[in-house]
Amino acid sequence: MNQFQSLFATLFFISATVIVSCNQDKKKAESQPVDASSVSPIEGSWVTVSADGKITQFKMFNDGFFSLIMQDSLGKWSMSGAGSYSLDGNTYKETFRYCSVPDYVGATDWQEYELKGDTLYFKGFTKVMYADGSDK
Repeated sequence: MNQFQSLFATLFFISATVIVSCNQDKKKAESQPVDASSVSPIEGSWVTVSADGKITQFKMFNDGFFSLIMQDSLGKWSMSGAGSYSLDGNTYKETFRYCSVPDYVGATDWQEYELKGDTLYFKGFTKVMYADGSDK
């Protein structure tokens, strides 16, 4: 066996070992039970509709983070953003880390929410605080 074939065989063996090891770790992680109390009740993807039934935004919640994309009344994509969120009783709090509207970066808003079956209701903003501390 020449030097190139020997090197190739060694690299192949190492790669195969790493792949097998990674797959075993993945199987272990997949078999670990998830603590249901740590999963947010609103976790997942949602379509937000206005009172007249028009789609206004798509919003996703995952592991304490949210992302959204909004449409205006004509259906044009008008805003997108993402950041952290938390729930306290029926109060939803989100803080924008990223936003297509620069004034919203760092802003925090609080809203009342209610989850009924597979429907999530937001009842409007109870408070908005911008990054500069103002509540315009």
